Amino acid sequence: MTQHTFQKISALCLATGPILFTLGDLVRRLVEPSGTPSAAAITSAVTDHSGAWLLAGFASLLAGPLIVVGVAGLVPQAEGRGGRTSVVGAVLVVIGAFASIGHAVAFYAPYALYGRAGTDAAALKALDDASEGYPLLVALIVLFIVGMMLGSIVLLVGLRRARRVPIWSVVAAVVFVVAGSSNGLVTGVIGVIAAAAAFVPAARSLRHSMAAVQPTTSGATPLG
Repeated sequence: MTQHTFQKISALCLATGPILFTLGDLVRRLVEPSGTPSAAAITSAVTDHSGAWLLAGFASLLAGPLIVVGVAGLVPQAEGRGGRTSVVGAVLVVIGAFASIGHAVAFYAPYALYGRAGTDAAALKALDDASEGYPLLVALIVLFIVGMMLGSIVLLVGLRRARRVPIWSVVAAVVFVVAGSSNGLVTGVIGVIAAAAAFVPAARSLRHSMAAVQPTTSGATPLG
């Protein structure tokens, strides 16, 4: 695979990965009862909407690898002003994206399995309470939050310092983080829009950089 092809794939992944992630989260919000539902209430809702829940889980699962490939395309070009900040942000996002894969399995699968197994409310509460303190799950959540949330902002700040994205992309990254940590369908929709506003310009910057080096790499002579 040539570097040109890799950057083209990275640009596509960088644009689609975060949007797919927020779309999956939006579907989750549609299935989950509002407020602070119990494990039994979530399990009941998942049983009633098993197809939508599975779709949300797959979207979250697939978004992680897409984000990793997308962010990887930004690293070779992280030079000069904003380069170090971009690399730190990229590393954090990659860590968070990998953690999001485990987080997707750990979050979406159990409620579906509880419903299939006919687990009673008392057992559901006990399992839910126990999971909150299990070290592996806690580590996944911490890595996911620090990586995807903090990393996204740091990455977009670095890209802005390098003049690769507009200032509103940084603002969108902040909104993306806030919406992802808030409840409600409206904030879920805002999260999808913010993901597009933050990461599509970053993906476009990859395409622009490819266009800039294409004449040299293809052997063509630039006009003018």
